[in-house]
Amino acid sequence: MDNIIRLSKLVKNLGIVTMVLFLIIVLVTFVTGNMGAAICFMPFVFLGIALIMAYKKQIIVVNEDEIVFSYLVKKTQHIKYNDIRCILMIPLNNRTDVVLIDKKYDKIITLDQMLVNHDILYDALIEHEIDLVDFGELVEQNKDVSKYVPVLNWIEKNYYKSIFYEENITKRMSKAIEKEKIQKTKQRLKILGWSLIIADALAFFIGGRVMVIIFIAALLITYAVYIKYYPYIFIEITTKKGQETAYQLPFMGAAIAVILLLNLGKLFNYEFGNFMKIMAIITVLLALPFIIKSLKTDVPQKFGRKLSVMFAAFIIAFTINFPINFLLTFEGTSHETVTITDKNISGGKTRDRELYVNCNGETSKQTISDSQEV
Repeated sequence: MDNIIRLSKLVKNLGIVTMVLFLIIVLVTFVTGNMGAAICFMPFVFLGIALIMAYKKQIIVVNEDEIVFSYLVKKTQHIKYNDIRCILMIPLNNRTDVVLIDKKYDKIITLDQMLVNHDILYDALIEHEIDLVDFGELVEQNKDVSKYVPVLNWIEKNYYKSIFYEENITKRMSKAIEKEKIQKTKQRLKILGWSLIIADALAFFIGGRVMVIIFIAALLITYAVYIKYYPYIFIEITTKKGQETAYQLPFMGAAIAVILLLNLGKLFNYEFGNFMKIMAIITVLLALPFIIKSLKTDVPQKFGRKLSVMFAAFIIAFTINFPINFLLTFEGTSHETVTITDKNISGGKTRDRELYVNCNGETSKQTISDSQEV
């Protein structure tokens, strides 16, 4: 019917496939006497049936004087148009939640994202002169949204709470720092970024220890710049005003250095246990300045943002582990004569080889890449 809004057909098709597939598995395992497996797979059959029933029963019926919301397990709701104040659109990252608000600014219902043909509902609400309110636009225009906050779920509240804090900090920072000084800082960051990119290019042609030192410096300098301006640098871009005030980090120099250093890593043999220990130590040393700076600042930061900085410290530690060991090795080159007694070549794409070698009367196993000459 034209006035019915239901779940996507994908839900029904998924339910049919799930039910049939796992029903066959249950029957096969039951016939073969594997009762344990049959019992384990049986819930998936019920899941398929539940999806099919949800497609049939979970619908919205748009009538002339009311909207009827039917559910699979919950009680059916009948909502009169006169009881609805507005449709509240709540942008959240890459999706938008849609909530119906009553006259007292309480939440009536949140529309299921899997429902299709929402236009039927929107047209009926607009026909009854019910406003559509974009919560994200109100926040961007710095309007009072306090009356809508109670209808947000805890994820939405935390998301917009961090935006409010960061916008206020950005405003205070802009007022405290002269506009000319902000522009100079941006110019310096751009100059630094281009300098790091040029340094990476020169290092590639210079080679040797100098090349490795420059690559490591590009990473550590970029990380130091971020820590210096934390938490003001890389403020989450959620509004046009945020785009105008947020600093841009010169990360390209660091990104190029990461790629080139990882490319060098394949030239080194290593023992996994020692590699992980050294990487853990470097990660802790890099994370300490960030932790100290984070504890000193009064700006509330999202957990995800803090976690991303810790992950960046881990990536840097992973990248510079081999080069640091290379730079800190000052022993002279030594040569020993070994005898290859046996070999084992893997059949995979990398075709790594295991060589059994005899050195000073002791036999050991060495793994080398196919790209290395023997």
